[in-house]
Amino acid sequence: MMKTDAYLIKWYGPFESTEKVITFEEENPEVFNLYAFQAKMKSERSKYYCGMTYKQSVGRRMKNHDHHIHDFEDGKSKLQIWIGTIANVKAKERDVRICENLLTSSLANKICVGEKNLENRTNKKPPINNVYVINEWWKTNGVELQRRTASSIPAVLPEVLEYYAETKALYGVKRLKYIVDL
Repeated sequence: MMKTDAYLIKWYGPFESTEKVITFEEENPEVFNLYAFQAKMKSERSKYYCGMTYKQSVGRRMKNHDHHIHDFEDGKSKLQIWIGTIANVKAKERDVRICENLLTSSLANKICVGEKNLENRTNKKPPINNVYVINEWWKTNGVELQRRTASSIPAVLPEVLEYYAETKALYGVKRLKYIVDL
């Protein structure tokens, strides 16, 4: 029988700068290992980046001199940063890599935005297990995000991702639909 991994990622944002990300991380006990950002320059299409960090905080990772975010922190781009924590398990590096793999794959393989607008194309090896990822979106004040603008990170990343290892197929549901109150 095939093993299954399931992850609940709680995303917080949007942040307009890495400094605001660092402050938020310092004020909150969660460990944030995933991040996604969108940058839009005037009269250009949005660019997206999704990444992970395990040995340092997201804010510190973004401060590294070689990080892609510096290409967009010029004051000319509208930047929106979201940081994610795997909320249902104590995440190991393997778990974080699996989540990043599915998130970037969903973006790059035209479920959402198309590869030419994705800045991170590092994931080549698919997971060996079936994987489910559920994304929840929260404002920085702890209120669940209800409205999403069309090209924002919460709008383009599927709320649910499902990967079948046997067929190497990735499925996504952009937005869950209300069914009924129980």
